[in-house]
Amino acid sequence: MGIAEVLTIVFVVLKLTNVIAWSWWLVLLPAIISFSIYAIILVIKLVMVMIAVVAVKNRKEM
Repeated sequence: MGIAEVLTIVFVVLKLTNVIAWSWWLVLLPAIISFSIYAIILVIKLVMVMIAVVAVKNRKEM
């Protein structure tokens, strides 16, 4: 488990025990941020694969 998952669990427990009065989007913000970073990395990797496929295809046509 990473730091974002641990923080999310801690914040959820604190919210459910009424220790903190934050809104739920703030409680879940570490998970949202880590998911967003993973999604951005995935998109970047997919774009890189597509560029490589197009480059190989163009070489074969020459």
